[in-house]
Amino acid sequence: MLAGAAAAILLLSLALAAARSAPIPFAVLLLGAIYTIPEGDRAIAAPIYASALLLVAELAYWSLDERVRQRVQVGTFTPRLVAMLAVGAAAAPANALVLIAAEADVARSPALTAAGAAAVVACVGLLTALARIRTGESAPP
Repeated sequence: MLAGAAAAILLLSLALAAARSAPIPFAVLLLGAIYTIPEGDRAIAAPIYASALLLVAELAYWSLDERVRQRVQVGTFTPRLVAMLAVGAAAAPANALVLIAAEADVARSPALTAAGAAAVVACVGLLTALARIRTGESAPP
């Protein structure tokens, strides 16, 4: 577990030192995978840990954005920080709700499985559209 955390820190350090964003998701994924390794009781609840991982990723990307002054507009520091903290604070209860829903004793059926798969596809589509809007790419007709 300690080796995995060290590897994640190394990945984040290399990403920030090289000013490349590609290793950041892998470092966060590694930290998430470390949490899933069964090893006694967890000191941090999963919703809080997940929110912390989100915050780590946001701060890492923000660090890269700050290196290139052309990408950062004047006066965005405070609103961006407040937005990141608000998303992190909102993510914890949302994560807790997902855990509660996962523990619910619901009968499995093909219709519920199809609804869940459709929800996943819709979420991926929404995230893709938001990413295109953020990067300025035009959406397909």
